[in-house]
Amino acid sequence: MLINGIVSQSIDATDRGLAYGDGLFSTIKIEHGELIDWSLHLQRLKDGAARLFFPEVDWDLLQTEVFNTAQSVAKHAHHVLKVMLTRGSGGRGYSAAGCEQTVRVISLSAFPKQYLDWQKNGIAIVQCQSQLGRNKQLAGLKSLARLEQVLIKQELLKLKAVEGLVCDEFGHVVEACSANVFIYLAGQWITPILNYSGVAGVMRARILQLATIKVVEREITLADINQATCLCLTNALMGVVAVKQYQDKHYSAEQLKPVTELQTLLKQGS
Repeated sequence: MLINGIVSQSIDATDRGLAYGDGLFSTIKIEHGELIDWSLHLQRLKDGAARLFFPEVDWDLLQTEVFNTAQSVAKHAHHVLKVMLTRGSGGRGYSAAGCEQTVRVISLSAFPKQYLDWQKNGIAIVQCQSQLGRNKQLAGLKSLARLEQVLIKQELLKLKAVEGLVCDEFGHVVEACSANVFIYLAGQWITPILNYSGVAGVMRARILQLATIKVVEREITLADINQATCLCLTNALMGVVAVKQYQDKHYSAEQLKPVTELQTLLKQGS
């Protein structure tokens, strides 16, 4: 693990990332030392730092550290790199006055092997009772404040489920615990609009940029989910994963063809 470029496992106990979740992170797939979709991860970190009014970040230095760290695991077919940025230490209470240096944390971990199986065979998901709160100022950000996801994961563990759809307090589907959601309805891909909550994922961004398909961003209800002919989940590590079962509803291989086509389009564009 690197903390501000130094190999260490320790961070200042007064760091605001620890005290308040005052920071951002991004989790990046590495293939033989290559950072997949790094430009999108970097842009999201930059956008988040600007929205949170972070002190100046040396982005060139961060990129150098990230590239060098990725090269250290070039012998692995798949690996995972995580970048965390915190506001650092300073200020009193919630005030950020006096915070002058953003803290950079870079770590490596093994690639979750189940994702390769999920891509090939799909997964069964449930409907979570946990809800996401609405906050327009934080919508889309991948901040360090992930208590909602911690509670959602606890619910999934109790249900012995690997993933589940999560709604906001108004019953609109926002995302899964660790992934964005796409549904195929009336011959059209649709994904929840993230104006009030949810994480704007990198794989989601890639799909929205595809020139060969048009994706509608709008509010999605549970009625839409029930009427959809197929669903898929996406994130930077798992890629695009077909939902083969939602609650008691099963999807046939024929119904899941649009997901296979989407996976193919992304491979061609990579």
